[in-house]
Amino acid sequence: MNWTAIDRRRLLAGFGGLLAVAALPRGVRGGGPLYLSAYATADAGSPGYGVAALGADGSVVFATPLPGRAHAVVAHPTRGEAVVFGRRPGRWFVRIRLDDGAADAPVAAPDDRRFAGHGAFSADGRLLYVVEDDVPGETGALGVYDVTDGYRRVGALPTHGLGPHDVVLLDGGRALAVANGGVLTHPETGRVKLNLDTMDSSFTVIAAADGRLLSKTRLEPDNANLGIRHLAGLPDGSVAFAVQDERPTGDIQPLVGVRRPDGSLRLFDAPEEELLRFEGYIGSVASDGRTVAGSSPRGGVIGFWEAATGRWLGAAPLPDGCGLAATAGGYLATSGFGAVAPLSPAAPDAAPAHAVAGFRWDNHLTPVA
Repeated sequence: MNWTAIDRRRLLAGFGGLLAVAALPRGVRGGGPLYLSAYATADAGSPGYGVAALGADGSVVFATPLPGRAHAVVAHPTRGEAVVFGRRPGRWFVRIRLDDGAADAPVAAPDDRRFAGHGAFSADGRLLYVVEDDVPGETGALGVYDVTDGYRRVGALPTHGLGPHDVVLLDGGRALAVANGGVLTHPETGRVKLNLDTMDSSFTVIAAADGRLLSKTRLEPDNANLGIRHLAGLPDGSVAFAVQDERPTGDIQPLVGVRRPDGSLRLFDAPEEELLRFEGYIGSVASDGRTVAGSSPRGGVIGFWEAATGRWLGAAPLPDGCGLAATAGGYLATSGFGAVAPLSPAAPDAAPAHAVAGFRWDNHLTPVA
């Protein structure tokens, strides 16, 4: 999903005030589930960017323009709102209302920070933790924002790692699990990876109250070329994680795994011919509690594993498919070609995809409770 970047003038213009909203009445939802995704319009020459709410059938409930390409969306645990983050290296996040899609003015990153595309609300919804790069310190951090005071920045916590990208709550919100990809970038060079020979990916757990390091785990040396990028929590306190091959060695390596409550990391295996289909890249990971799903937009495939054992369950083809969200019957997946597809690990090839004209869905799909 390497779409054309928005130019600087359009980006700055988007910060001028409230953004226009294209919305359908709330009744369109009909009480059904709602899923949030960043999008680009299908005009490849000059795409527009925004965030949309989808029904389970692929219907667009609202579509809200944004000042640039976004990445992940996180829904507030109790209030009818969500936050969408600018794509790394991000300069903003935006709060949206879920009843009509209306957006607040963007919240800008501090001058010495860049947002990394993901974040998480505290368990009580009072705080928002935003994954970011501390640019002068060349290290990772979580910006802390007070939701009850208009998303005012009130501090930052260290991630105790380099190149953080995703974060999820642990231990009822008392701890935060962070995927540190291990790769150094800089605003002056955009998304160029500057330290691949010395990259240092890690899975860290920090105390939410004060940022103390509770644990730090790395993959085995044979897998040191894999950057831990995306996370999904499981009911037993485990965390599924997905990696990307940042420094290919020529070996066929697992790309999805789990961090158990005891701190151990385990990569899930699959037949070599199946692993080859992922092309060394997992763009999103999700779990329904019993299974884990990982998507590869590069390979056009979504794989499924049993969460408890890591047993390979099979794969579903979805060209440029990346967005994943657990549903009551399995998963909902989206693609950069506008597809919305219900998937079941029990029958990966059974459900056809529904195409939504005019939209190219970005990497992640967020369910609203």
